[in-house]
Amino acid sequence: MIMLVAIIALLGVRIVRMSREQRFQPGRMWFIPGLFAVLTAWLIVFEGFTSPLDIALMLLALGIGLGIGWYQGTHTSVRVDHDAHAMFVKISPLGGLIWIGVLALRMGVRYATGGFSQQTPGTDPQAAAAAAAHGPAGLISMALLALAVGVIFGLRAYLQRVYTAARATL
Repeated sequence: MIMLVAIIALLGVRIVRMSREQRFQPGRMWFIPGLFAVLTAWLIVFEGFTSPLDIALMLLALGIGLGIGWYQGTHTSVRVDHDAHAMFVKISPLGGLIWIGVLALRMGVRYATGGFSQQTPGTDPQAAAAAAAHGPAGLISMALLALAVGVIFGLRAYLQRVYTAARATL
């Protein structure tokens, strides 16, 4: 229950932040997505999804995410401040819904497979977690994480394109 409350609180904070105009500096806007991509790659390897088919699925999810992120960027208002070398970005409600939808789907997969359930006495929690993580649900969950990385990178790539185009008009 505490985990659910924490997740809802974090989603609430993120929704509020997405509804406001945010400042992006093109040189720094790639750090957090890069960190998220490295963490996702580490999780994929750590969970053992390294077969060629698994990697192909992750790359497909990443590619789809890039397309969704780019599409999200087309529905985002961007204001470029040439003097400050910054962008002011306000993500549309559609963009927020896409992001929340991916997270909700990932959480739903985990919930449906018992990822949030309490362990009953006499069961090995490590064995249960390993079985859930390496099954189809674990693969879908990791693919959704790769999709989320793609969405973030697609949006950032669109913002970089807008910034570069605006700087070229100077």
